[in-house]
Amino acid sequence: MPRRTLAALLLVALAASTACHTAGVISPAPPGVKRQNDHGMIWFWGMWRSETKADECRAGLAEVYTYTPWYGYIVSPITLGIASPVVKSYSCAVGEGF
Repeated sequence: MPRRTLAALLLVALAASTACHTAGVISPAPPGVKRQNDHGMIWFWGMWRSETKADECRAGLAEVYTYTPWYGYIVSPITLGIASPVVKSYSCAVGEGF
């Protein structure tokens, strides 16, 4: 009986360590045609963030979306949340320079 209880608690702890993360930002600027994707990693339960430098967007950003990819639901429980993959998808605003 203690083995089953321990196994059930471990399963609950692993399932609770995963999280769904989605965020989006939309500006009033018209978006460009090309959508950029950047893969990153959030470390130590969000204490170290993942950064993206959008140097090619000289007129600013029109849309930004971040989300957890499908493999993030496998990686996060294995690492107990220490490493969580994230995908950042953005499009540049239409303007001069791009």
